Formats: sequence, structure tokens, C-alpha cells
Amino acid sequence: KGVRPLNKELKKKMRGILLERYGVDIDEAVCRFSTQNYAFIFSEKPYMIRVSISPKKSRKEILSELMWVDDLKPFKQTICEPNESLNGILLEEFEIDGVLYRASMFRTARGNIKPTTEMKPMFFICVGDLLGTIHHVSTNERELGIQYGRKRMKDTFGELKNRVAVNMTPEIEKRIHAIQQEVDNLPEELGRYGICHGDFHINNFFVEENNIWLFDFDGCTYAHYLYDVASFVQACFLMGYKAGEDCRKVLYEDILPYFKTGYELNKDCDEHYWEHLELFIAYRVAMAYMSLLEIDECGVVDNLEQIRQFLGYIISQDDVLDAMTAALKKRGTSNEK
Repeated sequence: KGVRPLNKELKKKMRGILLERYGVDIDEAVCRFSTQNYAFIFSEKPYMIRVSISPKKSRKEILSELMWVDDLKPFKQTICEPNESLNGILLEEFEIDGVLYRASMFRTARGNIKPTTEMKPMFFICVGDLLGTIHHVSTNERELGIQYGRKRMKDTFGELKNRVAVNMTPEIEKRIHAIQQEVDNLPEELGRYGICHGDFHINNFFVEENNIWLFDFDGCTYAHYLYDVASFVQACFLMGYKAGEDCRKVLYEDILPYFKTGYELNKDCDEHYWEHLELFIAYRVAMAYMSLLEIDECGVVDNLEQIRQFLGYIISQDDVLDAMTAALKKRGTSNEK
């Protein structure tokens, strides 16, 4: 189950603790909640506070995330790094009614989410440049033997599939299992596999002219780098980029050529680097679909059942880009009606 909305009593208790630890009042913030965290976002302030529930993320996992973000900062100034509390601590821990919480403060991004109607070639080049830098650093760290205490995507995927299998049709479960096996059989090669952002999509970075300010590293994980690329591509389509057009054509003619231009400025790629991208788009859709099966409430969207059905149709088909094209056209027709 995901994180629940804050009730008045819990918010009052959390407010007092966070005011003491960080000197800021969460009554002045907008509270968002996802499957694992509360995020307190302060208007016009250069910071936000994230609060995780202990069973959702271990101390080791969160500290590893903060360490990696701090390691990335020298290579890209638009990484939204963590800030210390008033006690000089990056990870504050506290207990309320027998439940352990872990809080961190992060610098917030400049700019805003880029509307899909304003996505131009330079946008894709800049996004590629950012992600290529991250994967370049990850490759170098793996070569040096640096390890962070984060899970592997294949383990997270498998555990999630086992938990929600009872809620899937046999056809969808079979299809997802086939995708899982194909990804799991890929070699974890240096230069193609390492620690990734894990949730790299257009709602997790802000755009300020040609600067891309990246945040929400909560899902960072060891995975094939193409998973991050697939996350971005999927989000562009599902948020309406080139709505009504053929997704495969848009991917290979409007997104990928420019994205690769920026990405390959920083990340070495051989001629076979991109050949499994469509597989990872399917893998990402499967991950999103299964994640939504596990929750019944989310503070980000309010039409969970419609999204589940939408993603369920896409992942049930053999060709994910063709299925996405059909599903998006159908959604567009329904919206017009």
C-alpha cells in the first residue's frame, strides 16, 4: 500500500518536529504524497522537505541516495542536492505514534515543467546532455568499484510482480514475465549498466531556458542505462507529445536524433547501444502498470483506474509503440467527445 494523506493529528505532530529540525513551517507548504513519501513544497522558497516512512525506505538506502546525489553535483550544477538540517544532519529520523520517519531537505529546482507543446530539438539535446553526464559518472564510478546501497531494478521488478500477480490477468502476467526474462538475460556490461536515476521523466525535472534542473532521486537503482531513457520517452508520449501521431515515427525522427546528440556528448555509445530501447519502454510501462496495481490512492493523480486500464492495454500487446499509438489516439478521441 502507498502512503496515505496526512490527517490533522499526524500533520500537527510532524509540523512541530520539522519546525524544530529545519526551522520551516509545513503549514506554509503544499503537501504531495506518492507511494513512499510526503513532499512538502514551499512556494517561492529554494528548498523542499521529503519525509519517508521507515518500511518504505531503509536508512542505508536513503543515505546512499544522498551520497550519490552529492557525488553527481560537481559534474552537473543543475542537480538538486540535499541540504543539512539545523542540526547539521542530512537525514533526520523521528518517531510518531510508533512509526519511524526519515526526513531530508533538498534544494528545489528553478524553472518549470516543460509543456509538451513547447518541446523543441534543443530541449531534447539538453535532456540528453544531462542524462548522458549522469550515466558517464555512473560508468566511471562502477569502473572504480564504487558501490551504493541501492537495490537492483531486476530485483525490485521481480518482487513487485510477485506481489501483484494475483491482480493481473493471465495474459498480461505472461506478457510481463516475457519482458522481464528478456531484460534479465541482458548482460550487465560496463558502460551500459550502473546506478541510474530510476524515475527520469518530465515531471521530475524543471526547465530554465537551456538548463535542466533534476530532482527526485528517491528511485535511484542499479539498472541498464536505457531504463532511464525509456522512462523519459514513455513520459513524453503519455503526457501528450505529438499526440495523435505514430509513436515509433515520432521516437526515431523527432526525439531520439536530438536526444542522442546531447547524450553522446558525454556518454560513449557503440553502434549497438540503442538497440534494446523499445524493450525497455515496454519494461518501463510494465513497471508503471504494476506499481499502480499495488496502490488505491495517490496524491499525484486522481484517476488511477483509468490509468491502470490504459497501461494495461499497452502492455498486453506485443508491440508497445504500436499499442501506445492506438491507445493515445483512442484517448484523444474520447477527450474530444
